[in-house]
Amino acid sequence: MNIALDIGHAKGTGARGHGLEEHDVACVIARHLFAQLKDMGHTVHVLDFPDKGNTEDLNATIKVANADGYDFGISLHCDCAHDRQNACGAHVCFYPGSVQGSRLAACIAEPLADLLPGRANTIQARPGLAILKQTRMPWVLCECGFISNAGDADIMKHHPESIANAIAEGVRDFTAQELV
Repeated sequence: MNIALDIGHAKGTGARGHGLEEHDVACVIARHLFAQLKDMGHTVHVLDFPDKGNTEDLNATIKVANADGYDFGISLHCDCAHDRQNACGAHVCFYPGSVQGSRLAACIAEPLADLLPGRANTIQARPGLAILKQTRMPWVLCECGFISNAGDADIMKHHPESIANAIAEGVRDFTAQELV
């Protein structure tokens, strides 16, 4: 499959916490995930426009995604909250009505939420997110934990490959379902 990995925010425009910055965290996760997905036999492209503003980054990502014939895409993000102690865990968003997007989100959310627990709703239909709404192919947005939570941030900092492993496991499960 031809997969797009999106670094969800331009450099310096995303969440910050515990000495981490969202773009940098997403880049490290993407590097590990890229290698794992390639090893699984997929064609993988990382979409990143670090020097643009956030809106320009988003618009460029959507334009490239729709032009390059991807089978699906994954945006990598980190959540942030004022409640630094209790807000924790991962979740995966998809566009409502996208059957494949919903299945991809469910496949990724299970291992990702096992690694980064704490969210009551680990799969969320989000109609207002442009990356989900404006891409032609199934697309999911992975919130890889709360950068503002010490426990989640520790995994982001010291074990980003574990986050990539969880997402890759979900992709493997999804592609196995799609090929049946």
